Amino acid sequence: MADDNVSLALNGSLPMNSEIEQLERMKNNIKTTYIWVAWALGFPGNVLCVVTVLSMSGSSPATFLVSALAVSDGLTISIKLLVHQLARWKVYLGTVGCKSMFMSLFLTSVGNWILALICGERYVAVCYPLKKIYIVTRRRCQVSVAILTISNFVLFASMFYVMRDSNDSGFKCGTYRKYFTFWMTGWYWINTSISLFLPFTCIVLLTALIVRGLMRSRRERRSIFGKTTNGSKRVVNEGLSYSNIDSGGNGRCPNQRLLQEAEAVEKSITVMLILAASIFLVLALPACVYLLVYRQPAQGEVRDPVSEARWALFEQIQFVFIDFSHAINFFLYFLSAQRFRRQLYHVIRCKRLSRKDHQSMTLEMTNASHI
Repeated sequence: MADDNVSLALNGSLPMNSEIEQLERMKNNIKTTYIWVAWALGFPGNVLCVVTVLSMSGSSPATFLVSALAVSDGLTISIKLLVHQLARWKVYLGTVGCKSMFMSLFLTSVGNWILALICGERYVAVCYPLKKIYIVTRRRCQVSVAILTISNFVLFASMFYVMRDSNDSGFKCGTYRKYFTFWMTGWYWINTSISLFLPFTCIVLLTALIVRGLMRSRRERRSIFGKTTNGSKRVVNEGLSYSNIDSGGNGRCPNQRLLQEAEAVEKSITVMLILAASIFLVLALPACVYLLVYRQPAQGEVRDPVSEARWALFEQIQFVFIDFSHAINFFLYFLSAQRFRRQLYHVIRCKRLSRKDHQSMTLEMTNASHI
């Protein structure tokens, strides 16, 4: 009966039918082409990201997290391309194939949470710089990523193993009838909350706290290194030790140089964080809107076909935005930082860094270990 109603609605108006066909054609064109563009940008970029990070000596917790994010993003975009091609060419899936379809959701969730961990590491580095070496260690980052990966794998794999299977032909996947209601309601919100809403909220909050901490540290630094009258003493922080510099002597130039270097590092970190947060917000916002506003139709429910076609196009667009978030991280984190551009240049040319460049990059990484 529902199919008859839809058929009558489609045939009742030629303009309506034309709009639906146009929307369907746009959706199919986007679906056919975008994943290849995302993979062509994302997979080589993430491979270069991992190679560049591993080629650097003296890696920090932040560089480990960046390499883990690159691995996750590269796998995610590759798995999504594989799933896209399996569906397009109507490849036989069977029970094993349908129960393995959780991989793209699992890797997307892991990637978003690793990005949240990177923001957490930067928050500690900015707001608690003297405690960072004790709070954030490479070992703790490795354990955190391992726990994150295992917990997400168990959750997504168990849900798909219990609830999903192929139909009799083996070419299409579906949900067991007894789990269908939970799949469309309970699991729908569990999945979106864990893989999108929670990491999105953490990233936004941590980024706001980082910007606040940077602004506060800038005021404090200007207060410490500010100009004073001749003959007064100023305190310069040299790691964990402090020394007095006579502002009437040769202290002015070193002081100004330290201030300029500190502000340059601060500016670099701020640009990277604001850029990453803004891009993530823009790319994730359509998915948040779709998941919060659109209500999945109940079994047997009849809806306006034009409205459903519009929502189907919007759904495809939000997929494009989410998938490209796995393709551009390399460009955001590496091309916005000079030290990584320099390292990437040497990797591509298969050359070792000179001693001077290596010492310079090590100093930069010590001052700003994020990415």
